[in-house]
Amino acid sequence: MTITVKEMKIAEINTVAMGIPLIRLMEAAGKSVADTVIEHYPIREKEEIKVVILMGRGGNGGDSLVAARYLSSRCYRVEIIPAYREELINHPDTLENYKIVKNIPSIIIHKPGDTHPIHQADIIIDGLLGTGVRGELRDPIKSLVEESNKSSAKLRVAIDTPTGLNPDTGEIHGTVFKADITVTFHDIKPGLLKHPEITGKIIVANIGIPREALVYTGPGDVMFNLKERPRDAHKGQAGKIMIIGGSRKYTGAPALAGIAALAAGADLTFIVAPTSIRGIIASYSPELITLPYEGEELNENNVREVMKYVDELRPHVVVVGPGLGRSDETLKVVREVINTLIKKKIYVVIDADALKALTLDDNFEKYAVLTPHRGEFKSITGITLSGDPSKDLDIVIDAAKKLDAVVLLKAPIDIVTDGEKYKLNRTGNPYMSIGGTGDVLSGLTASFLAQTRNPYLAAVIAAYINGLAGDYLLKNNEHVSPVNMIRIIPKILKNPLEYHIKTYHE
Repeated sequence: MTITVKEMKIAEINTVAMGIPLIRLMEAAGKSVADTVIEHYPIREKEEIKVVILMGRGGNGGDSLVAARYLSSRCYRVEIIPAYREELINHPDTLENYKIVKNIPSIIIHKPGDTHPIHQADIIIDGLLGTGVRGELRDPIKSLVEESNKSSAKLRVAIDTPTGLNPDTGEIHGTVFKADITVTFHDIKPGLLKHPEITGKIIVANIGIPREALVYTGPGDVMFNLKERPRDAHKGQAGKIMIIGGSRKYTGAPALAGIAALAAGADLTFIVAPTSIRGIIASYSPELITLPYEGEELNENNVREVMKYVDELRPHVVVVGPGLGRSDETLKVVREVINTLIKKKIYVVIDADALKALTLDDNFEKYAVLTPHRGEFKSITGITLSGDPSKDLDIVIDAAKKLDAVVLLKAPIDIVTDGEKYKLNRTGNPYMSIGGTGDVLSGLTASFLAQTRNPYLAAVIAAYINGLAGDYLLKNNEHVSPVNMIRIIPKILKNPLEYHIKTYHE
């Protein structure tokens, strides 16, 4: 198994969300480095072994400081060369460990960037950058690495990733630390496998990240998959969403989906609906742009008009289903519209009534997210799910694979899968069974899909945020309703970890 840098960061934040602070992971990481040194270069009686630690200002540097403490406690002569001054340390846990180490007289801390101690070292530990490499190395990092490679040290140990090696791609950025041993954490980063002459022996250390941090959705999935808007953003860049929904009986569903999409960051939302209810939908919010077609529900006479809107406006994502109705003619037209959108390579979120038009023989060419509950899943596949994720998971994965689409199965524990990858989501509560929360989910999914262009990630984030909004309201004794959920979603998106902790740990 391998894990990318982004996946590792997601796992770390999701671990924090479970109540385990990052400094505990840092402690475990640093101790594993020290244990590796002790195992491979033990101190013999009356022997002095000099360990020089190259310390960066990020989390990798914090790992090295922990290693320094443990090695010093085992009578190694430990000397630290910081790359930067103390005030430039940019990781709070690294700074805390630095202040601890400063109070240990047996550990020597040299002037930042001083390369002279390197040449008397028996062991050199690279705690400079780890997975944080960005392009070619520059001083003071570059000089520290170069002098380490020239030294006569008997053992060189890299923490997580040798400095100068891209852990995801294996690209070498000019100068690179040449290690005899690389102690990496949780799983191997794919780039390490490409350069054994740089990494040396690879040891994978267990630092206590729970399996659930990668299996279940969490704030890390949001924080590392949604990008901040650029300063020069223009209208429509963050997402143009079209919602084909609504009928004489159902006017609120498409409006909720549209307003939720805007709350999640979309720039523009267009509601394509019958002329007879256009005014009602528009009255819900002035932010909604309504586009009418004749009749009281979607029928064969509307297809050309609906697709004209698509061609003119060129939406990033089209949501099909909220409030459409389930007449035979409507469902027939839904199939035609969806097939046309897929042929045009336009992403589609298929929800609510539109799910009734689907069968397991359909193929969505990786351009669709389906959001069924268990009853709707049965109508598509003919399979009754048990409600136990451990039993249902393989069934849902198989269905997604056959449909060539992402399936977001709505349940007490949601299942999100693209037929290969999967995540479970346990946010949400029974009070969200009221009407409209599914429409909010479809709007969120569309907005995140427009932002990420990745149906799987969009569904993962949407499931988590939708449930967290409902749980936050319940925790604070507020009415769990679609409108209240939409109200709180923008705040959650600005700091999902904070809201997660407020909801589940306070």
